[in-house]
Amino acid sequence: MRTLIFILSLILIPLSALAIQDIRLDVSQVDVSFERNSRNSVIATAQDSRGFIWLASLRGLHVYDGKTLRPVLGDVLQGTNIGDMLIDGNDVLWVGTNSGILAYSLQTLTPRWYTTKETPAGRVTKFVKILRLDQKGSLWAGTNNGGLHRYEPSFDRFEMIDISPPQPENPWTVFDITESPQRDIWLATGQGVLRLLGAKGPATLIPLHTGEPYAARKIAFDGAGNLFVGVAGKGLWTMPADARQDRLVAVDSMQADRILNLYTDTGGDVWISTSQGLYRHAFRKDRIFRHPFHILNSRSKAPAYIASLAETKSGTFWIGTYNHGLLHRPAYPGAKLLELRLKGGSETLHNVDAVCAVNPADSRVYVASRDGKLYRSESLDVHQLSLSADLELEEFLDTERIHSLAWTADQALVCGIQNAILYVEADGKQQRVQLSTNEENSPLLNNYVRHIVQTGDGRIWFSNTAEVYSWMPGESAARKELSVSGNAGGVFLLRAGADIWIGHGQNLDRIKVASGHKDRFTLPIQVPDDESISIKSMLQTGPEGLIIATNRQLFRFDLRTQRLAPLFSHEHKPLPPILSLWLDHDGSIWLHSLSTIFRIPSGADQAWEMVEGSSHPASNITSAPAVLGSMLVYGHSDGLLVMDPLKLLTREPSRPKISDVRIFDRPVDTMPLGRMPASLDLDHQQNYLTFSFSVPEKSALTAPRFLYMLQGVDAAWNDAGTQASVSYAQLQPGRYVFHLKDGYEGTHTESMGITIHPPWWLTAWAKAGYALALVTTVLISSLLFAHLQTTRIRKDMLENLVMQDPLTGVPNRRKFQEVLAAEKSRCKRSNHQISVLMIDIDNFKGFNDRFGHQAGDEALRKVAKALSGTLNRPEDFVGRYGGEEFVVVLPSTNRSGAERVAEKIQQALYMANIPYPGSPLSDRITVSLGISTFSPQTDLHIDSGLFSADQALYQAKRNGRNCFFYKDHCLALTPVQQ
Repeated sequence: MRTLIFILSLILIPLSALAIQDIRLDVSQVDVSFERNSRNSVIATAQDSRGFIWLASLRGLHVYDGKTLRPVLGDVLQGTNIGDMLIDGNDVLWVGTNSGILAYSLQTLTPRWYTTKETPAGRVTKFVKILRLDQKGSLWAGTNNGGLHRYEPSFDRFEMIDISPPQPENPWTVFDITESPQRDIWLATGQGVLRLLGAKGPATLIPLHTGEPYAARKIAFDGAGNLFVGVAGKGLWTMPADARQDRLVAVDSMQADRILNLYTDTGGDVWISTSQGLYRHAFRKDRIFRHPFHILNSRSKAPAYIASLAETKSGTFWIGTYNHGLLHRPAYPGAKLLELRLKGGSETLHNVDAVCAVNPADSRVYVASRDGKLYRSESLDVHQLSLSADLELEEFLDTERIHSLAWTADQALVCGIQNAILYVEADGKQQRVQLSTNEENSPLLNNYVRHIVQTGDGRIWFSNTAEVYSWMPGESAARKELSVSGNAGGVFLLRAGADIWIGHGQNLDRIKVASGHKDRFTLPIQVPDDESISIKSMLQTGPEGLIIATNRQLFRFDLRTQRLAPLFSHEHKPLPPILSLWLDHDGSIWLHSLSTIFRIPSGADQAWEMVEGSSHPASNITSAPAVLGSMLVYGHSDGLLVMDPLKLLTREPSRPKISDVRIFDRPVDTMPLGRMPASLDLDHQQNYLTFSFSVPEKSALTAPRFLYMLQGVDAAWNDAGTQASVSYAQLQPGRYVFHLKDGYEGTHTESMGITIHPPWWLTAWAKAGYALALVTTVLISSLLFAHLQTTRIRKDMLENLVMQDPLTGVPNRRKFQEVLAAEKSRCKRSNHQISVLMIDIDNFKGFNDRFGHQAGDEALRKVAKALSGTLNRPEDFVGRYGGEEFVVVLPSTNRSGAERVAEKIQQALYMANIPYPGSPLSDRITVSLGISTFSPQTDLHIDSGLFSADQALYQAKRNGRNCFFYKDHCLALTPVQQ
């Protein structure tokens, strides 16, 4: 019976009852070639595992990365004509041509050609018209002259399936292949639709209900299992899934007699390409829609002939045309803004400030605009809204401006207007319930009802800025339930089970409807005296928990502990004022501000931004969401914002690509598949690089936000925003890796390795040579230095031996003469005097004769030690002049200074107590000293000063020894101390 009703509905229902509604498709255009005929036609589209889009025209293959279209595999195809193309799950590209089938592995870059066999009748079947993958992953190929082939992976060959058509003696071609929900293979051939039972047949012909012969061009099943067939010259035909007889009946609502393509999308709808445009059969509504194209950012004429249709995993729709290149419609990302227009008109409604509600009975969307009118749409479904770019409305009610809408359990619509509600029953009957406003309170005279809820007993509660009312349908007037302070900033109503929550100011009132019991809670918020707080929205998350949105912040409130905890964004920043809260079935909370929709995951206390609902300060979200199936419909100043939470959370991440790399201004050559190479080897002069980015499948919700990082230069990700290129200059030799992703939360990262080789003089071999030369130089230098050091040490040792008295260890007479000459030159430059002391041990010959030469030598050493200990300045000099005589040189010392040193010497020798028994002078060794002081500026010879000192010493000896005399080199002797 259902089959008969279905057929009768297609045949007998007037065309006006099946009027086809237009749903515009916003698409973008990509030209394959600017030449006409087949060069700008796209007969097949596919996507590989890396996200690149492959296009097939009759003349060749192209790869599209979202920015650049590049021809590929021309050397492999060698000019053959292409019939079809697809990419399997193993990333193998299959191309049907007039020379056989090409299998090209996109992973190993290896081609393999397969040629089809002749039919049993001996006909050549080289031209492959169609390629299809079944649900098991087997590849089927349809050719001209009736060839059907299936690929056998175990034998790595195509096996011909022997089919006996109704007229085997006549040539026929397999134009299309599809698989039914029961996994049978169905063929559209030149002799009709053939159903192949099992993998090898037999084949059964599906006739037309008229019984006449026909040729089937295209074939597809919808989500309900209904078969649709494009019949050559006869339009669209169908066979219901539950038909008792395998016969095709015409779809009379489709007037086009030429069906170019049929394609079943992931939602189960069948897209129908005809000579009169693109149509879609929505199987859930059992209705056909027409989809005219609107090409964005182009004045090009919309193409009329569509060659191919394909939907990628992300939901992007790719439409290949004849002579107009490729059209693509971005996937529904989970949120979009619908423009509003009146039924039968083309003008878009602007500045509507919509307030919306969805009738749960018929899924109509009701929209109240700022002009005071209430509009409604036709019955909608989620799939239809995801495709639509606008929404057609009809006028439902003409009244004053509506600020709130709500549906009751008995399908009545309640409208909140100025100081009243309008109750519209399902049959259209209206009742206005006026509020009893105190005329003395002038601010309430122009007040609007903004919140409406219905309790389980059928009573309707509603509120304005400062009052709460309730009303039961049938009553003549509303009952005032609560009045609040005028500075409360408004009253919010929430129904939670059998309770009514009323939020006003810092207070929460809970009313148990059944008993009328009231509880009041006060939010512990510190508010300055010059500010106020108001509750904008509430949501009960459990028996003792609330989420409360105020004009200041969002809070989580625990009713048991009275604890109030603020909620922040995931970046720990304050949220803007939240206007509505909605709890989904997973426990996540969806909230919206004037411009943004956020989500708090279940069990979390941080909000994540999901949708930017306003890109301009003058536009904003104007009402809380209404539920339509899995969608939320928000009122917006420019229309309706529709959002599918599940789609938002499960949408495919974007896959950014490095579309182009330039060295200075020269582009880098691409790989055989039209992609950028995985790595670059450059010399040191190629140090200016420009990277260009693209996304093959752009989101209709947000523009790509490119983040990039050159590892080896950048320490963190750089945000390029929507800028699609970046340059690096003066890169030093080394290894780098360029990374690219879309957004901070992007999961797919594109990378390219870069090696900049240094000049030959900075290569590793050159550096090794430098190191070897350095080591050799250091070694030779070390040896030379060691030799020089040894020589110097030997020289110093020899000089010490020559200049040092071996007995006493003090310098000898030769060293004395050298020092005296040097000090004379230094004192001459500094204009200082030099003093010389000649010292002789008294009666030393007698000491030697009496005690022996060994004792004399020991006495000489002690005298030398005592003399050395007397001199404190580094420049003072003491040396052995010969025999028992010593000499002291005192640079920069005048006569008085020399005399003091002489006294110290005598005291030192006395303290040294070198015994000399039998000495005529003392019981210990004594010395006689001669002192002479001269100025080097006189240019007198050194010997003159020495002679004076010697004369003074001689005079000291003559004067009885153990004393010192002073003689100026140009004056007579002067006794100093006796």
